[in-house]
Amino acid sequence: MTFSTEVKNELCRVSMQRACCTRAEAYGALLHASVFSHREIRLSTENAAVARRLQALLQRAFFVVCEPQKNSRKLQLSMTGSAQIARIFDALGYDHKSHITYHLNRNVLEEECCIASFLRGAFLMAGTVAGPDKKSHLELKTTHASLAGEETSLLLDLGLSPKQARRGSALLLYFKDSASIEDFLTRIGAPRAAMGLMEAKVEKNIRNTINRQVNCETANLMKVTDASARQIAAIRAVLDAHGEEGFPENLRETVRLRLEYPTDSLAELAQRFDPPISKPGLSHRLKKITEFASKED
Repeated sequence: MTFSTEVKNELCRVSMQRACCTRAEAYGALLHASVFSHREIRLSTENAAVARRLQALLQRAFFVVCEPQKNSRKLQLSMTGSAQIARIFDALGYDHKSHITYHLNRNVLEEECCIASFLRGAFLMAGTVAGPDKKSHLELKTTHASLAGEETSLLLDLGLSPKQARRGSALLLYFKDSASIEDFLTRIGAPRAAMGLMEAKVEKNIRNTINRQVNCETANLMKVTDASARQIAAIRAVLDAHGEEGFPENLRETVRLRLEYPTDSLAELAQRFDPPISKPGLSHRLKKITEFASKED
């Protein structure tokens, strides 16, 4: 099951208590139907939950009874009866005598809750959203430029700013930032899906932070190891040639501790002196040791 399907299944469980919002949701679905004209209305979906939702919306909003019919992989709700179509057109404020123009009747969407319901219906028919494991992306598709523009206006009314693009003959309204996608899903009635995206984003940020810290610590450890290896190689070269007496007396404790604790960082090694010395002081001593060893070469 895709994430889009999960989101739509969640949206199909939203209550239909308010008549105005039920009509608005049906309106959003109808404007994204396969066919929406004064001669025929046809709604198509592969999702059985969406088909049942559309059936309930038509019955509650317009008192139109229409059973989903299987057509290949899709379920279709089709109406050609003039009485049914006229009832829907009248409820939405359209003239049934002429071919419909794809524009919004804002009188049907007077309240903010109705705008959210309209967008829920539009998403059920023409929306997709990428899952938490993919790059953030949500889109609404239509083939009508005027409808895309008016739906952009609706989204702006909700404080959301979609981008527009064209894909073949289709116009897309889309979001690529996760915050807008989460807000959109929450507003249209899918807060669980929005929370899933939020949690995935937090987990990803935590994982990236941990990886950065591990990489940084690994790089530091490699740096310490390389420096220690060079120091020990220089020390052993002098010891093999002259023994401990080959070093000045003031460097012999540093030589002994470096050999005894080869993996210590400068800070750790500095604390092993009695009394402890500063990190810059130890760095100076080790530099003197490597310089002394190079002169011996």
